[in-house]
Amino acid sequence: MHGQMTSLCQGASYGADKSVEWMPVNVRLSGFLTPLAATLVMCAGPWAAKAYQEPPPVVRPATIVILVDESGSISNADLVREREAAATIALGEYAPRSTISVVGFGSSDGPGQSAVDVVCPPVTVTTAEDQQRLADCTGNLRKRGPGQGQGTDHAAALRQAMSYMGDAKPDGPRMIFLLTDGELDVSGSPAYGPDNVGNQRNAAAWTVVDDTLNRARAAQTQVWPLGFGTVNKAALDRFAEGGFAGACGPKAPKPAAVVVSSAADVDQQLLRAYSAARCAGTSDLQQRRLSPGSTESMTVDIPSIATDGSIVVVKHDPGIAVSFKDPHGVEVPKSGARDGSTFQGSGQNGPVEALRIVNPTPGKWTVTLTSFPAMTAVDVTAVVIWQGAVRAVLTVDPPSPQPGQTVTVSLKLQTRNQVVTDQLSTLDFTVTMAGAPVAVADDGRQPDRQAGDGIYTGVAQAPATGASVQFTGTVTGVGVSGDTRTYDAALSTSQTQVRAQIKVDAATTVEPGKAVQGTVTVTSALGRAVKLRLQVTDPGPGTKVSVPGEDTILDVPPTGNTDFAFRLLFAPDTGRGPNTMVLKVVQDADDSQVLTLYPFTVDVDYPPPVWLYVAVPTALALAAVLWLARRSYRRARDVRGLAVYLYENGRPRGDIAAPEKAATSFSFAVRTGENTPPYLDEPVSRADPDRYELRRVGGRLTVLGVHIGRSELLVGSRVPIASELEIEVHDERATAVPAFAEPGHDESPDPVPPNS
Repeated sequence: MHGQMTSLCQGASYGADKSVEWMPVNVRLSGFLTPLAATLVMCAGPWAAKAYQEPPPVVRPATIVILVDESGSISNADLVREREAAATIALGEYAPRSTISVVGFGSSDGPGQSAVDVVCPPVTVTTAEDQQRLADCTGNLRKRGPGQGQGTDHAAALRQAMSYMGDAKPDGPRMIFLLTDGELDVSGSPAYGPDNVGNQRNAAAWTVVDDTLNRARAAQTQVWPLGFGTVNKAALDRFAEGGFAGACGPKAPKPAAVVVSSAADVDQQLLRAYSAARCAGTSDLQQRRLSPGSTESMTVDIPSIATDGSIVVVKHDPGIAVSFKDPHGVEVPKSGARDGSTFQGSGQNGPVEALRIVNPTPGKWTVTLTSFPAMTAVDVTAVVIWQGAVRAVLTVDPPSPQPGQTVTVSLKLQTRNQVVTDQLSTLDFTVTMAGAPVAVADDGRQPDRQAGDGIYTGVAQAPATGASVQFTGTVTGVGVSGDTRTYDAALSTSQTQVRAQIKVDAATTVEPGKAVQGTVTVTSALGRAVKLRLQVTDPGPGTKVSVPGEDTILDVPPTGNTDFAFRLLFAPDTGRGPNTMVLKVVQDADDSQVLTLYPFTVDVDYPPPVWLYVAVPTALALAAVLWLARRSYRRARDVRGLAVYLYENGRPRGDIAAPEKAATSFSFAVRTGENTPPYLDEPVSRADPDRYELRRVGGRLTVLGVHIGRSELLVGSRVPIASELEIEVHDERATAVPAFAEPGHDESPDPVPPNS
């Protein structure tokens, strides 16, 4: 594979005379994401290589059954509300190929009667016609009269619903919505006993209900009851608690019964239950009073994380006209595609109308309703129900750790449209190693590199025994489809002779067509030259990035520590906003052998316009006076430019440099093990037992560690830190002592020991 592929066309670089057609880097994944399965796309043209890409994430289709009470106790007004509620759920479903059924129920009290009416047999919704068929058939729901079975047989209704679910593990969410105005009542149904002495028929029916709920729980089917009027909520809670608890994550609401007493509550409570069951997000419910012959507009907000959604309008009167405008104020069609979005409208001739949108433009959408003079005043409602089809990306570094070695685990999220770095606070990022939780965070504190870049990072210690260990990363929460990735890391028992570390400049923003600088540091004790390769894999949607060919090959000498500079070059038409990727170093002879992985995110955008730089020089000049006054004071203590070199019995074992940002201390760790040479690393935390801290004041350096206490040293001198181990500090900047700082006098407080 490596002979056919490079990080970009070999020898091509942006700005050269050759015409380069940029293409996004893509990834082939077999089953779950594994770093070893990643392959690379190059630019098209004479250097093009075959590329593979995992299909974009999709929202999972749901199986939904709506059970509607038709018993004789229901009022005509409640029946209308039930029909509208059923239509709202049916039309609000946004995932293509979801299957929806509507079943009315009463009781079977005599010959020729049926406890259930299947008014809408299961329909797999793919077209607007399918949605319209569902909207139309809900009109067949009826109120039962004498001789038609006027009881309330919840047991039969639930059995009918479960007949559509099956018992196999579902490919998507399963849910039952139970709309009822009364308690279970089969006192007149001979199917539950020859007579009703001691209320035995209802008791028998409850036994069937409990058995069916057990089956629903095993089949991962949620039950969401919605009660009308004075129904017994405790009885409805029994339905909700008996089914499946849901899989949207710990922050999501669990199935619960809701009782509504007024028509105004129905829409809000129903949509709240539906969105919770579906792991969907919703906008705030918008309501208006629409007078005869008037027009009202409402806005609903679609966030950037949404990839699929439905704008649902409960208009009650089929004659009301509805139109939709995108955030740019352009009216969108009710069928077809435009500007990257696909539209599918339904319910225009019914009391509920919906517009399903795939890849909606994020922002505020406007819903406009128009009534005609002959109509009556009515309360109208609009809401958007949305979800983001997401993919979790799990990386483990090193990919094949040694027993007991510290492993860095990263988990990030992307939709099929873009990388997501915000709107993540309501989601749950969880990582486990061999079933045990691994704490991950995106707070910029070690081991996380940058706060808010959407990469959740943590560390774990590989087990001391065994052949492999499994890592699992999961992203769940309201508003996303959820995704789980696993990676089986083989434990390496052989001594690691070559180590690699990737660092990329901490640029917060890069301009399209420009590059970010990086360095690969390779430490070898192999005793012979080896060739490695730098690859770019797993790009976010819209990311077009490359490493020029001359930067991809790393010719490593037999021993010692070598730095290789490289450039991450972003195409002029790469996506604006967060661009993500994973860098990895592999063996050139066998690119399935991965030495290290580096997840990376950077914002791509143009710099502010020139006028901003003209408008602020006065303010900058005033601030500069104060800044310069502090600069010399801080410079004497700034650790930038310091680099620590490690020696074992006089042999070099690598180096580590202070970060290229202002700081008064520099932490590093010295790792040792029985089967591996000692090496320098970044500490996991302040409590890391291998952690050392380096400070400077003028030309004097102070190093602190649990093994050596506090020691002073000069630049270029070696200090022993353990048996056979020494460190030496180099300074890449000219050291100057400010006039007000006396050499040898450290005004800073003593550093805090790592374990204090």
